[in-house]
Order: sequence, then structure tokens, then C-alpha cells
Amino acid sequence: MLAAMSETVERERLDVDLLFVGGGVATLASVIRLADLCKAQNLEMPAVLVIEKAPEIGGHQLSGAMMDPRGLAELMPDFLEQGFPFHYQCTEDYTWAMTPNRVITVPVTPPPFVNHGNYAISLSDVVKWLGAKAEERGIEIYPGFAAAKPIFDGKRVVGVQVQDRGVDKDGSPKSVFEAGPEIHAKCVIFGEGTRGSCTKILIDELGLAGSNPQAYETGIKEIWRIRPENHRPGRVVHTMGWPHDPTTFGGGWIYDLKDSCISIGFVTGLDYDNPHTDPHDLMQRWKTHPRMRELLEGGECIRYGAKTMPAGGYFSFPKLFADGALLIGDAAGTCNGERLKGVHLAIKSGMLAAEALVGAIRKDDYSAQTLESYSRLFHESWLAKEHFKARNFHGSFKYVSKMPRWLGWLRQLPWLVNGQALPMVTGGRGLLKQVHTHPDHEHMMKLSELTPKEQAKKQKVAYDNKLTFDKVTAVALAGSRHEVDQPHHLKVADTDLCATRCTREYGNPCENFCPAAVYEMIPDAAAPNGRRLVIHHENCVHCKTCDVADPYAQITWTTPEGGDGPDYTNM
Repeated sequence: MLAAMSETVERERLDVDLLFVGGGVATLASVIRLADLCKAQNLEMPAVLVIEKAPEIGGHQLSGAMMDPRGLAELMPDFLEQGFPFHYQCTEDYTWAMTPNRVITVPVTPPPFVNHGNYAISLSDVVKWLGAKAEERGIEIYPGFAAAKPIFDGKRVVGVQVQDRGVDKDGSPKSVFEAGPEIHAKCVIFGEGTRGSCTKILIDELGLAGSNPQAYETGIKEIWRIRPENHRPGRVVHTMGWPHDPTTFGGGWIYDLKDSCISIGFVTGLDYDNPHTDPHDLMQRWKTHPRMRELLEGGECIRYGAKTMPAGGYFSFPKLFADGALLIGDAAGTCNGERLKGVHLAIKSGMLAAEALVGAIRKDDYSAQTLESYSRLFHESWLAKEHFKARNFHGSFKYVSKMPRWLGWLRQLPWLVNGQALPMVTGGRGLLKQVHTHPDHEHMMKLSELTPKEQAKKQKVAYDNKLTFDKVTAVALAGSRHEVDQPHHLKVADTDLCATRCTREYGNPCENFCPAAVYEMIPDAAAPNGRRLVIHHENCVHCKTCDVADPYAQITWTTPEGGDGPDYTNM
């Protein structure tokens, strides 16, 4: 019924010149740069609209975050004088190699993890600040507007349809129903962030995928208020090793914030092979390490969140332009997985898009032929050069799973050589010009392929809800809020498959990879195999892990009603 209603309902139409989908750093940097360029060049500013699914700008923004200031310094050279919100500048770097009971401090910080001079920030606060700067320049921003799908005229993008409000769980309009308007534009700039639902449609429909599929990592973040004697302003720590096994990519971070708070987080690559892998559980297990326990003991966890981040790098960049459309920020895959940084790159991509748009405005031509200048600027910039130096960093990790199991951590040697050591002396090349990769979900092994030791990964941490937290408790700390009586925004193509093939072959990994306990298999005598899937969509923290990691690629994350989702204020 929902699909039929979507096609037949009468919708208001709004026309603008430029429509930006997603109110993150890439978008806000782009509109600020565009306004400044138009003013400097005496160009009439086009009608610009920014739509954002969160109830307020910054409400769905989550990152570590340790920000390289390079992009912001180009956008706004006097950013400090203009009140840039940050916690501390990094003054001391540490890299920890962790075993279950020990920490080995790496004597020389690896170059990608050198952070001296970078800023510990709340991405949410920075986005709010940039939003205010954009509004000072006359930019209209509509929070609470969730883009449902792009609108095409043939192969040309002409706008987006906004998600309806007031639809019940069966797809019927309620008494408060409001049809989502169609917003048409000469050019639509997609800055939805990681695994954007409209961007995904756009890439599939127009064949914009890069030469490698995009790779993703899921980051789990907590903010703790710790004992003052444990607080060290300016400290930056990155960890590697335990509790990951040799075939799982990722690591942790510790950044000190103001008011005796710290940002801690743990990242897990979604190209893992064991279906029992649980990014949330790995984060909780990491905190039980003696060094982490000592840091956090006597403290209080006050916030929680999760988010995927693109990590495929240079060869995973999609085609960045189409007739009537551009891709910016994490929608374009700009996050640098080697450095665990993306804010400065998102800002730069937005600025470059603005420079290309000035040319389109002058000609009143938003064809692919004109917008191609954005791709040229992008690939000639320091943004692309930074990625090119790390072009095989993540891709080379695939060789780890091909090595004999008995080698243990020595299985990582091919990655350490081709993904890290050789690129430092060959300008990023390593042994191969390009390491070709596969989608993350294709790496997952079936239960029958696991060794007894690998099967043991299904044992979870004993959560005490003081140091370690179960997923439902953690979701409460994320402030996630969704209207319960609305259609699931998490679309599962075939729920019968969940109780049959998926149970047998993979053990229902959705119960593991989702950090918010959205997916649950429950007993049901009337269902296939005596079990059925329940989707607790109200728990969703908008990380989009499910859209990436499902081994059958049958879960599609879509936007719920505008304004619904986590509360990532100050995150």
C-alpha cells in the first residue's frame, strides 16, 4: 500500500536553483564557499536550499573526532577568531599495541597517526557552528526534512522527494498525514554522508560506482566523564590488536575532551569473515582491558553512538557528477581510513563543488559536461593526493584471510608490507598498482567454514551496565527516538530467508552486527523453521551497518520520518 500511495498522493512542488541533501560539514562548507565566491565575483547568488533529516542541524552528526584543520583553514582562515568550537589541540600522541592483558606503547608513532596540532572536536558542535555561518550568508536550511528518493527525468537528476509524515505501520495515512513535497532543482548536491540512501540509488541507477566497491567500517563511540586525575588535555591515543583477531580490521581511540570527559571509540572493518563478529561487543570487551578499566574506573558513560564510515579509499571513489547532480563528502567516500580522518576532506570536497558550481551558474548549465569540472578539481587537489598515498591501505587487508590460520598474527605480514611499509617509500603504490577488492558482505564465511576457535567468538561479554553495556542500555544513551507506528525504514527483502537459509548458513549475523539491537529472531511456531524476524526500528541509531554487512545484501536502510533518529548533540 505504501508504494502505491507514494505514487498517487498529490504532492506540493518546491523549485530552487541548488538543492543540498544532507546538512553535514561537506554541504555547509560548500554553501559557505559558494556564497563567498558569488560575493567576491559579483555574481547573483542562486536560490539555495539545504535539507537535513535530523530535527536540528548537527543532530545526527557523529565522529571521533580529531580534526586536521587544513580544510577549515582554507574555507575560513580566521576560524579561531570566528569562534570555532573545539576541546583541545593535540600535544601528545601514543599508539598502543594491545594484548589481552598488556599494552605495548609503539616507540615511534606511525605517520598516519601523528596528530600534533589537530583539534579534538564534537562534530555535532562544529556542524551547528557552520550552519550558523551559512545562515548568516542567507542560506536556507530546513531540518527535519528527510529525502526519500531522488527524482529523475530520464538519466538527469531533477530533485528529491521528501519522506511522508503520518503514515502508520501498515502504510496507511493517519489523521496527521503530510505528503512529503517534491523539491526540484537545477542541480542536486548529495552530501548525505556514509551510505546515503539517495546516493545509493543514484550510484546504482546511473552506474557511478568506482573501480573498487566502497568498503566500510563501523565505529562505536562513547563519551565518558572520568576522574580528574585520569584526565590529560591534549592526549591522543590510538590502539591496535586485541580484542580483534588477525583477520579483522580496526582499532580504538581515546581523545581527551573538556570538563574531565573523554571520547573513546572502537572501529571494526565490515569486511570481517566471522559471522559472530559483533562491533558493539568488541567495543565493550576492549573496555575490560586492564589499562582501559583503570582509565574508566570511577567514571560514568554519558553518551553512546555508532556510525559507519567509508574506508575503501582512492579506488572506491565513485564518479562524482551526473546530469544535474554532484556527490560530496562521505557520500563520495572522502574519509581517509588510514588516518581515521574525514572532516577536513569533506570540507575540501564541498569547497571544490562550490568552485565548479560557480562555472555552472555563469553558464546556467548543469549538465554532466559542465559539472565534470568538479571531478577534475577534485582529482587535482590535495584531497585526492592524500588518498592516493594510501590507495592500497585497506584493500591490501584482504590478503590476511588468504594466509594459513596457523600463522596467527603473522597473517598480517602481507598487509603490513603492501598496505603500510612499502607505500611509505613508493608513494602509496606498494607491490601492486591497484589491489582489486570485493564488497564487504562477500567476505563473510559460513558457519560450516569456521574452526572451533572461531566459533567461540559468539561468547559475549558479561555486561555490568557500569563499565560495559548491553545494546538496549546503550541505545538509551544514544537518545534514539522514532515514531513506532510508522513503516519500518529497514527494508528486508525476504524475511523467510532469515529463518531458513540465514539461520543455517550464517547464524543470523544481523543480531550481531547491528549495534542497536534492531534485529531479533524470536520463536514462532507458525513461522518457517519455527522462528521469525522482529525489527525494532525504534532502536535504530542510523549507522547503516545492516545495509553493508548483511551476507545476502537484502537489507536496505531508508530514511524514517524527518526528525526521527538518534540525538547526537555534542557528539
